[in-house]
Amino acid sequence: MPQPTARIETSSPGHPVRLDYTSSAEMAWIGQIAATTTHGDALRSGPPLQPVQPTICAVTPVTIKGGLAPWQIRRVEEYVAAHLETSLAVDDLATVARVSTGHFCRAFKASLGETPHAYIVRQRLLRAQLLMRHTPDTLSAIACACGLADQAHLTRLFRRAFGTTPRAWRRMLRAA
Repeated sequence: MPQPTARIETSSPGHPVRLDYTSSAEMAWIGQIAATTTHGDALRSGPPLQPVQPTICAVTPVTIKGGLAPWQIRRVEEYVAAHLETSLAVDDLATVARVSTGHFCRAFKASLGETPHAYIVRQRLLRAQLLMRHTPDTLSAIACACGLADQAHLTRLFRRAFGTTPRAWRRMLRAA
């Protein structure tokens, strides 16, 4: 029987977002984060999160004037995912998208709503969460596997993004 999940669906200019969380510890953690973020008011004012069955969602790409084409976004996302453990330069991402660096930065932000650097950091943190959830590796090894300088770098970025340290987050998952 599949585990219940909570689904949060939201959209911001240019990109729909859908997040599925599968464990009760993660759902509690998301509730804590939602209560402390600026977006928490929007989440608290709506209906409470309800358990739902996991589903496959097809996202229809939306082309934004002045943004990247869907094929460019797809290629950049694939490139970032494949090279996350290495140093990623904006010049390389622009080359993958076949545009100039300046145009790439403007079009990327118009399309995805965040800068290329912010996107890369977010992807590294998501990979770190995945590795913390599914491997017994040390936080130092996880930081290196995600392309971060060291464990302190991971901790600083993780705390800034999620309001807790990686160690505390991992302990909370194991306790649940």
